[in-house]
Amino acid sequence: MNEQNVHKKLPRLYINAPLNADAEIPFEKAQAHYLHNVLRQNIGDKLRVFNGRDGEWLCRIDDINKKSGSARAEECLHPQPSKPIGITLLCAPIKKHRMDFMIEKAVELGANGIHPVLTQNTEIRKINEERINQQIIEATEQCERLDLPQLKPLAPLNKALGAYTHIYAAIERAKDIPHIGEIPPTDGAALLIGPEGGFTAEECDILRSSQNVIPVSLGQQILRAETAALYGLSFLNR
Repeated sequence: MNEQNVHKKLPRLYINAPLNADAEIPFEKAQAHYLHNVLRQNIGDKLRVFNGRDGEWLCRIDDINKKSGSARAEECLHPQPSKPIGITLLCAPIKKHRMDFMIEKAVELGANGIHPVLTQNTEIRKINEERINQQIIEATEQCERLDLPQLKPLAPLNKALGAYTHIYAAIERAKDIPHIGEIPPTDGAALLIGPEGGFTAEECDILRSSQNVIPVSLGQQILRAETAALYGLSFLNR
């Protein structure tokens, strides 16, 4: 087995600390618990760490117990690539287990940001930012990304629309708009997915009249919000 394949089998953690040769890396309590109690890691064991800025590093555990620990950076395995622009997912919050699924898969599909928005039909009007950020981190660790998608603050739809120069808005049952697969992706754009029940007629009028919004179709079927998000991202990140 070559060295690269050996490294792929090592645990991988996101660390909110600078990474460079011989840097000391402290573990948070939850990370120490995971490494010590779940993975049974010991002093001298190796792992991979990344921080979204300095690439991915091979590290050696210097100290570990169920509440704390630290490692030392030994070798840069992958330098940080040029910052990807990517697509931001604008989405109305939905029920917990389905929101969890949507966030995890959006990260895997390359979304560079998650921006929750409030529409007239949005039923879930509060989010737990700490919990969602942790989901983003865990999904990023799992899918081998080196950049960390950003969670934007929950915002009303009209405010969110002003934050992007290009927005692809998925509108249901519209017959006079192009399918999302016919639209050339634009770096730095956003994909807007409506809530359960869709956008209201008033919101559709606002979207159609906004110069920075391109209404798009996701096909003839009516998709759940999480399905629509993943379907749209799969085209825009192609």
